[in-house]
Amino acid sequence: MRTVFIIYLLVTLLQFVLCCEEETHYKKNDKCCKKCGPGKRMMVDDNCEDPRCQDCQIGEYQSGYTSNTKCERQPSCDPNLHLKPQEDKQIITYLNKCVCEDGYYCTQDDDCSACIEHSVCKPGQRVAKKGSGVSDTVCEACKNGTFSTHDSADTCKEWTKCDHGTNTPGSSTSDRTCLGAPVHRALIGVLVAVIVLGVILALGVLFYKSKRNHGFKELHKFKPNLTLLNIKPVHQEAADVERADQPLRQPEEDIDSSIPVSPTPSNMTENGNVVDQEHGKEHIISTTESNSYSYS
Repeated sequence: MRTVFIIYLLVTLLQFVLCCEEETHYKKNDKCCKKCGPGKRMMVDDNCEDPRCQDCQIGEYQSGYTSNTKCERQPSCDPNLHLKPQEDKQIITYLNKCVCEDGYYCTQDDDCSACIEHSVCKPGQRVAKKGSGVSDTVCEACKNGTFSTHDSADTCKEWTKCDHGTNTPGSSTSDRTCLGAPVHRALIGVLVAVIVLGVILALGVLFYKSKRNHGFKELHKFKPNLTLLNIKPVHQEAADVERADQPLRQPEEDIDSSIPVSPTPSNMTENGNVVDQEHGKEHIISTTESNSYSYS
């Protein structure tokens, strides 16, 4: 009988422990009741075995099982303070912490309320460690023989090695300059001579073209005196030829239409012969002398 009682007690205790698991259940009126899961809140607690749950609203969250009827509020990240949510999407199952924008960092990991801008490494320095959302940038000066010329340089460059001497020494913010080799000087001299010779040739060509164009203009201005040379222009010669091709008009003789005169003592010779009328002048074809020349 005693053994049966012990077994019954163990079974009752085991059932109570399994039923009232602390994470997913809660005890009410000596009963084990279920909780609402992550991202939800309990509407009412009248139903112990099957409670009614509702999703948290935007800007709220519930990270674990709960019997509460309200969700937790998400923190407000003010962009004017260079803050932003850690996750861009809406989250209701866990806390969406505020973090600093790029280029800023926060000294408090758990609750960031203010952001500080990262330090800028100046010329003559390099970035030894880049800044993060919770730490500042670490700068380091360039070592001797190296330099950097702009802000936030990742590395420092080495000075140039001069084979023919140094013109200006290097520093942490500038490189050294070197003297030019003799061969370079000779090449520079040859290059200068070639340039000068090219300029002289170009000026000579321009002068030759200018004189040539001036000679053509003077020849164009010269006009020979055709009157003194007794040379007719080509257009006048063409007009004379055209007139020569046209038929010439012969002078018309006056025709005597009067009645022949009867022989009278006045028109008879002493021997009694009639005086013959004198014949008119023979037709003479006149020709026009042409003495036209063409000047070429």
